[in-house]
Amino acid sequence: MRLILTVAILAAALWSGYWALAARGLETGIAAWVETRRAEGWAADYADVQVAGFPLRFETTLSDLALADPGTGLAWTAPAFRIEAEAHRPNRVLAIWPEVQQIATPVETIAIGAQRMEGRLGFRPGPALEVMQAAYALEEVSLASSLGWEASLARGELSAALVEGREDTHRIGFAAEQVRLPARLVALVDRAGILPGLFEHLRIDAVLAFDAPWDRRAIEERRPQITRIELTRLDAKWGDLELSAAGVLDVDAAGLPTGTLTVRATNWHDMVAIAHASGRLPGGLADRLEEALGLIAGLSGRPDTLDVPLRLAAGQTWLGPVPLGPVPDFTIR
Repeated sequence: MRLILTVAILAAALWSGYWALAARGLETGIAAWVETRRAEGWAADYADVQVAGFPLRFETTLSDLALADPGTGLAWTAPAFRIEAEAHRPNRVLAIWPEVQQIATPVETIAIGAQRMEGRLGFRPGPALEVMQAAYALEEVSLASSLGWEASLARGELSAALVEGREDTHRIGFAAEQVRLPARLVALVDRAGILPGLFEHLRIDAVLAFDAPWDRRAIEERRPQITRIELTRLDAKWGDLELSAAGVLDVDAAGLPTGTLTVRATNWHDMVAIAHASGRLPGGLADRLEEALGLIAGLSGRPDTLDVPLRLAAGQTWLGPVPLGPVPDFTIR
């Protein structure tokens, strides 16, 4: 009995020592990281760091955190930021953002509010801290810009996991519900006034290849850039307009994609009306295009549903010979 008690006391003492050393290492590691950023020209500061959770967890809280990257002009401030991990698995963490925070760019400041904003991340063991899997949850998120626009999101989820056997390639899933876009963006996209301000839902499943791993250097140096998109599913509903798409795109060094997407659009007449009202389709061309698309849709037996390939090339999105507008820029700043 005495031996068991002695072993238990020794184990408790060793565990307490491990926890204390690890907690101290977290504090000094954060301080060293901030000092390194300052030496590189960043504006980096925090008021205090506290590590709690003994004996089974590390609960690290930074208060009055401010980071600004001179290379991108991006800055982030938050009254608090919390990172939690189980003591026996420190490479799996829960990151918790505060209910209010702020992001600044060279042209605007965006106030962010969130009822819930957290992410679970699993890192590959080692100093590089490469992200192997991640899952983020968002609830009641609001954005308010100094330029006057506002946006909101009722619920959102983002997941990512490394694809085995493919270097720097991640399987991505994103879902969002009840997205309210900035009014000026809706007005710019839809001058005909067909679409409501509320985007009902969006779901994306894809495999993304990058030119570098997502590790600590993604923050300290440069963001990895997308080189290939394998879109397995995109489903969206905006008012009466329903859209689904799939396809493969290659992305060049400028962030511009090339490839083909197979798109299914329900109530596609609204798309033509929106493109016409925006000025991207002249009246005569819009009429001819709607007539041609109507013939294609009629062949399927569902005149309100259209299945067409969209070609992305030379910086433009094409429906056959008709340019629909510029391709998206996938550059990650």
